[in-house]
Amino acid sequence: MTTSVNTGEMVKQLKQVLENQKEVSIIGHDNIDVDSFLSGILLEKLLKFMGINARFMILEPIKYDDTYSVLKKIGINNMHDYYYPYEDESRILFLVDHYETSHKGRIIGCIDHHPTIKDNDYEFSYVRNATSAGFMVYELMKEAKYPFNLKDLTFVVTSMMIDTVSFRSSKAIHAEVEEAKKIARQYPIDYLYLEKVCLCLTEIDQMSIERITTNGQKQYTFNGNNVKSAYVQLNRTPEREDVRAWINHIHKKVCNSTDLAMYVFLIFDTKLNYTDEYQIMRYHTKHVKHKGILSRGKDIMPLVEKRFTNTLDQEEMIQRIIEKMSKANQTIATMESCTGGSLAGAITDVSGASDILRKSYVVYCNDAKIEEGVPASTIDTFTVYSKETAIDMAKAVKKKVGSSIGVGITGQLGRIDPRNVGVENNKAWYTIETDNKTITAEITLYSGDWKRRRKKEVIIEEIINDLYML
Repeated sequence: MTTSVNTGEMVKQLKQVLENQKEVSIIGHDNIDVDSFLSGILLEKLLKFMGINARFMILEPIKYDDTYSVLKKIGINNMHDYYYPYEDESRILFLVDHYETSHKGRIIGCIDHHPTIKDNDYEFSYVRNATSAGFMVYELMKEAKYPFNLKDLTFVVTSMMIDTVSFRSSKAIHAEVEEAKKIARQYPIDYLYLEKVCLCLTEIDQMSIERITTNGQKQYTFNGNNVKSAYVQLNRTPEREDVRAWINHIHKKVCNSTDLAMYVFLIFDTKLNYTDEYQIMRYHTKHVKHKGILSRGKDIMPLVEKRFTNTLDQEEMIQRIIEKMSKANQTIATMESCTGGSLAGAITDVSGASDILRKSYVVYCNDAKIEEGVPASTIDTFTVYSKETAIDMAKAVKKKVGSSIGVGITGQLGRIDPRNVGVENNKAWYTIETDNKTITAEITLYSGDWKRRRKKEVIIEEIINDLYML
């Protein structure tokens, strides 16, 4: 196993920062999860071994949820032993599995495996991309020559598995996974049992819609914008009507909130190995299906953070896109239906667009799409209003023009199309096709009384944001 961090120096710094403190209160993030709990327990053990008076505590009400269930299965019979629901401004706080908190006290340090673009100025900070916060504490414990017992190492492996869907997630770092397997071989840890427990499938059949849509909920603040996130983890694809009900339930929450900018709801399908990401906002929802079990902390929320901390307006983003693509000798071509050339129009509103925009096609009827390369079988099988049609539009225009990027957009924005009946209204799909990546999104618009121009603007805003992120 290799790491770019000098753990010896980290242990020395940790002791220097904390050794003169009367007491250190270790806390995990709000709505505590398994990794946050176990890393807190492990850090308390390490600090006490180093002669530092430390105590891990939970400050929020304890819920009888997945976290409670998993911890019970590995021997934590009473989470309430760690429950201290009192605020104290004089507390010295040490954060694990997060880097900021709403609780009172002076934050002296943090250990977090979710790198963020936001810096902190704590006296001790160990933040890096890692499989779990528990593993990062384990690194420090090893360096400090801490005398591990079986329970400690079970906590380490569990923290790693639980945050990576038993090592199926993109968050799983190969070297760290090998270290976990090595630990399991050296000690009598029931690896297969932990693997099953840490799949942590959400028992949606036994849960209310409120519990489903707040499962594993976390709250974030990005540049003054409040964002919440929750997820369900399943070994099957949920029914479409169930998903619709979940998203509608969350949307009502967003609409009834005065300060919630976005609610990110994730559905992890461990059977088919997909992640469905729903970014639910007041006026629209963006749905992206990702291959693989993505990490919320590593893959999903950093991009949401970038979205809300980006201070550029649309024209400035397009200018940056033009500059970047021009330097790389890259070009773009578009095939638009419901947006009627609005994407090409937005690009050509900015000086220098001729350096990158090769061609743009407005293909407003089925026949026009087919003429420009979209297979008729795609439209016949999935309808013209589908992600499959958007994908083939992007591929067709990229191939036809020979561009670096192809964009396809289709959707129904108010008028019921007599040639394509039975499809959902106020829905659009777009695909951005590059040489090595495909981004496909479904946009659901909630303001049916909007003018078509405003609906187009929302779609174009999402596409420009994705192109900028690329």
